[in-house]
Amino acid sequence: MPIDPLLLQKGFTLQAALEVSTVEIGLPEVAGDYNQLLVFGHAGSGFWKSLDEPLTGSDPLDCMSIKMVEDFLQRVGCADYLVLYPSTDLQIDLRALGKQLGWHADSALGIGINAIHGTWFAYRVVVLANTFYETHDEAQTNNLAEAPCGKCINRPCVEACPVGAPGVTFDLQACMDERVREGSACAYQCLARNACPVGTEYRYDQDQMRYHYQKSLQVIQSNKLT
Repeated sequence: MPIDPLLLQKGFTLQAALEVSTVEIGLPEVAGDYNQLLVFGHAGSGFWKSLDEPLTGSDPLDCMSIKMVEDFLQRVGCADYLVLYPSTDLQIDLRALGKQLGWHADSALGIGINAIHGTWFAYRVVVLANTFYETHDEAQTNNLAEAPCGKCINRPCVEACPVGAPGVTFDLQACMDERVREGSACAYQCLARNACPVGTEYRYDQDQMRYHYQKSLQVIQSNKLT
């Protein structure tokens, strides 16, 4: 059962609550003042298509995601909360958190892979809150974290990548160097990710894909200038 049906309707298809005392990743010391860690994410393009405001500003998708969760908390009468992600001040290990939830396994692409949605999902908001929702347990995972890469024989992601970045250890530097290369086909998409046969029906549409990859490309370009 989702934490909030309205957020589910808005495209937050991944929702979970954990008791703070059971969270296996590092949390800020202030976490002890809260009862639960609430985690929200999207899969596919439902969230993107539900947006009814133009994407303006430096981080419009993050701002909208936070507002949607804050509106939910206000609706349920929870005024005592702290947004951990996305945040410019706090860092949390989303990959480790997702593994605890059973939402993804490691992939050859260096990102998580979900047995149903493939790599076409993302974490949108993580918040500490004094709420009392039914907590996530192993029975809720529905084998979403099954590791498809271990069963993949043809490895189309490796074949599709022009620099051979996918593997047991993803070559992030080779990937970034290729993405900033003039004329690269990888600037606003990932050819290897597109080639993965898992969850293709959830693949982002072109506008959504370009938005996300443009944001990450800007970060890469900025880091190369510093």
